[in-house]
Amino acid sequence: MLEVQLRQSLSAAATRLLDYIERHPNAVLVSSALDLAAKIDASDATVIRSIQSLGFDGLPHLKTVIAEKLDQGSRTPVEKVGVTVRELTQETSRPPLQLVVEAYAKTLERLSNPSLPDQFESAAHLLDGANRIGLFGSGPLVRLAQQTATHLGRIGRPSFAMEGTGHAFADALLGLQNGDAVVLLAYGKVHKESLLIKEELKRVGGKLIVITDNPNGRLSKDADAVLEVPRTEVGNMTFYGTILLALETLVLSLTQLGPNRAMETAHRLRDFRTELDRGV
Repeated sequence: MLEVQLRQSLSAAATRLLDYIERHPNAVLVSSALDLAAKIDASDATVIRSIQSLGFDGLPHLKTVIAEKLDQGSRTPVEKVGVTVRELTQETSRPPLQLVVEAYAKTLERLSNPSLPDQFESAAHLLDGANRIGLFGSGPLVRLAQQTATHLGRIGRPSFAMEGTGHAFADALLGLQNGDAVVLLAYGKVHKESLLIKEELKRVGGKLIVITDNPNGRLSKDADAVLEVPRTEVGNMTFYGTILLALETLVLSLTQLGPNRAMETAHRLRDFRTELDRGV
C-alpha cells in the first residue's frame, strides 16, 4: 500500500509499524499513536519517530495518504486473501471463531466513541424528515442496502435501494427527487455511482448520509451527516457486521421517532399476509 524506499534500513519498530499498516490500513485511520504503540509493542514516541522514518510528517499525514490509497482501491483481492492466509497460518493455536470474535470485540470498542450517538441522532432526524429514503452500497454492500430498504418499508418509511451499474444506474439517478435522503455506504474504492448520487442530491435538494470508515474521504466532504463506522478485519479479509449494526440502529431510531406509523404499517403487513394465506 505504501511506497517505502530501502525497507531494510528501517528500525525494528518502523518495520513492525509498516507491517501493521499493510495488514490493517482501515484500523490505522481510527487509531491514535498510543493505540499503534500497543499494536507494535513500542512507545507512542517511537511510533511517531517510526512514522517520520517512513517519510511522513506525522500521524495525520500518514492517515491522509492511507485514506487516499483506500479511495483508489489499491489492494487487490489476491493481496487481501494472501494477507489473511498468512495470518491464519501463523495463528494455528487460535481457531477462526476466536479470531473473528476478538476482531469484532476490538471494532465494537471503537464504536464506543462518545460522539457516535450524536452522529446517529443527527442522521436519524434527517431521515425522519425525508419523503423517501434511498440506500446505496457497492459489491457485497448491495445486499445490506436491499435488506435495510425492506425493513424501512415495514415501519412505514417509503424506501428504495439504488441498484445497477454503468448505464443501467442512470435510471436510478434519474429517480432522485427533492425531499429524498440517501444513505451511502462508502467503503474502499470511491465509485462513480457514489459521486453521481452526491452530485444529483445536491442538485435536486436531497440529503446525503454517509456511513464510512473514512470520514475524511471525498464522499464524506459536505455530506449532511457522516457516521464513522469501521469495518472488521481478520487478516485483511473484511466483514460487514458493524455496518449492518449501524443500519439496524437507524431503523430502530426511526421506529422510535414514528411509533404510530410503525404500528399502523405492521398491522397492514399482517393483514396482507393473512389475505395471501387464504389463497384465491
